[in-house]
Amino acid sequence: MKSIILDDWLISRIMKKLVSLLFAISFFFYFVGCNHKSISPDMQISEKIREKHAKELLKSKYKASDFKDFQGDKEFALYIKQYLEKANPKLGSDKFVKAVFAESKQYEYDPIFLMAVIKTESQFNERAIGTSGEIGLMQIKPDTAKWICKKKGVKWKGPQALKNPEYNIKVSALYFKYLKKTLDSKSSRYVNAYNMGIGRLGRLPAEDISAHPYYHKVIKNYTEIYDELKKIKASRSKQAV
Repeated sequence: MKSIILDDWLISRIMKKLVSLLFAISFFFYFVGCNHKSISPDMQISEKIREKHAKELLKSKYKASDFKDFQGDKEFALYIKQYLEKANPKLGSDKFVKAVFAESKQYEYDPIFLMAVIKTESQFNERAIGTSGEIGLMQIKPDTAKWICKKKGVKWKGPQALKNPEYNIKVSALYFKYLKKTLDSKSSRYVNAYNMGIGRLGRLPAEDISAHPYYHKVIKNYTEIYDELKKIKASRSKQAV
């Protein structure tokens, strides 16, 4: 009887060890899959596009920026997704990240620029309403949104549609493209024009445009988001070891 009891005890111990081992293996492969899954083409963007826009935005500060830490990094979109999940879990979806990349590709932006404007305007709150009637993530006014949609042949879905994150980004990114082209890709001008309009911008002295607090706030958020992405990248690298 003692040998039978011992055998049962050994079998029980072995089974527990096997279950623990299988669980650990499953968790490992799940973790690796989450951290190193392939990124769809919809969540990729040309390095040249990103670099060109980053230099346009940062000017002399480009060389000292964290931008270069992400050149050639295949997981760039995953860092953005993780950042958004923290900023607003509702926005941390593949659908939203793909929307950010899609508009950035189409209009040749660094995706972090759109995120910096969103942070400046709404702190990633897709339901935000401004004091002058601005709506959604990028706080665009309905009359401005309607005007740019009609001018560029994009379907205007009405003010309430601007509460939809993807549509809000689509229309606002389109308006930024108009401003960028109209103002010769001078970042301090088109960024400030988004906030105050081309008319008011034109009445400001040149030195006031480059020193305007809105422009500096957007650039500050731009560099701070890169700093956060750098931390996320470092954390993911440690976890993957």
